[in-house]
Amino acid sequence: MSTDSRAHLVSSDVRDHNLGLVLTTVDRLGGAARAEIALETGLARSAMSNLSAVLLESRLLRPAEEQPVARIGRRIERLELDGRHLAVVGAQLEVDEALVLAHDLGGRVLYREALQVRTAHGDAEAIATLIAERVTACLADLTARSITPISLDLVVPGMVTDGETVKYALDLGWIGVPFRELVASRVPAFPAGVHLGGDAPLAGYAEFTALREEPGLAGLTNMYYLKSATGIGGAVIMDGRLLTGSHGTLYAPGHVIVVPDGLLCACGRNGCLATVADPEVVLRNAGLSDFRDRKGLPAALEELIRRARAGEEVASAAVTEAMRWFRMLLDNTIFLYEPELIVLGGYLASFVDELSRLPQPTLEWLGCGNLRGPLAIQPARRGAFAAVHGAITLRRLELLAAPTRCGLLAVV
Repeated sequence: MSTDSRAHLVSSDVRDHNLGLVLTTVDRLGGAARAEIALETGLARSAMSNLSAVLLESRLLRPAEEQPVARIGRRIERLELDGRHLAVVGAQLEVDEALVLAHDLGGRVLYREALQVRTAHGDAEAIATLIAERVTACLADLTARSITPISLDLVVPGMVTDGETVKYALDLGWIGVPFRELVASRVPAFPAGVHLGGDAPLAGYAEFTALREEPGLAGLTNMYYLKSATGIGGAVIMDGRLLTGSHGTLYAPGHVIVVPDGLLCACGRNGCLATVADPEVVLRNAGLSDFRDRKGLPAALEELIRRARAGEEVASAAVTEAMRWFRMLLDNTIFLYEPELIVLGGYLASFVDELSRLPQPTLEWLGCGNLRGPLAIQPARRGAFAAVHGAITLRRLELLAAPTRCGLLAVV
């Protein structure tokens, strides 16, 4: 490689970095004038002028719909993210449910579908075909509106360590399933690729970003997320970052041992939380196994909530027993990670009051803004779409940070 070509490569990388810096800054600020962006990024105003011209021409930025009131002197124009012609697409799989979501590069919802399905245990090929069909329907809708899909993120209820393979998803009966390739081979190519991730960490990130948008919580940095829907999952946010551990996932609360020498778990160990509080166990204890078999897992969990709230004896007893085990987990987790807030997802979001009944010395560790003690244990904000929302939000930020490398400038 010649000296000139090396210099060109470095120059291109720097330019892409600076373009990404402008886009991510505008995204973070929710819109800004050129001078404000230059101040935030440290870029020279002349460079800012050139970069913004490129991004405006590429339809990645646009003049803000609401502009400052004109004053005497030079007009100040605010810019905001555009990217309405590009879509980041996500598909989330749960037991008996498939979810598809698409946002444009400004984070605006373009497509949203929740479909009740029956997921065949152990049949990854059939599920890949199902997901591919729903993604294809989303692509057809976007194409009809002249919107270009740029990336696809697949989200599964299991452990993913390499972005390619589901190491295990016990609720689906999967071990070592190359799910990314199974779906990618069934859908059109995406310019920024097809990606695969586990649901709980992504849902935790989505809930973290949702909370930080609320009044008084912008300073939130440490959060713990616990959900129970398809299995039991969780995530830890520390210093504003999602902790992942050496194998891509830090925390699998369903496989924390709570009963020494207890029942054998599907993971091969004895006494895991999943053996006493997994949704399937709770439904069985509530006398809802037949209902679950007929209507599917999401509907059965809704029925469990309804019956428990109505005071139905068997369902209430099953929920009370499950909450006892979850409180034990939360009590220990608070002392392990010292979160400011705890967020409960899945059907646990309906039992915040029951799960807030922790010892006072434990509750005193919690607090952010005006949420203190038991109020620091909150229901999830994003609902069933949390994990796929987290996935495409992270993908969108990655694309914005390197628009040239990710091919955003080539699509006008």
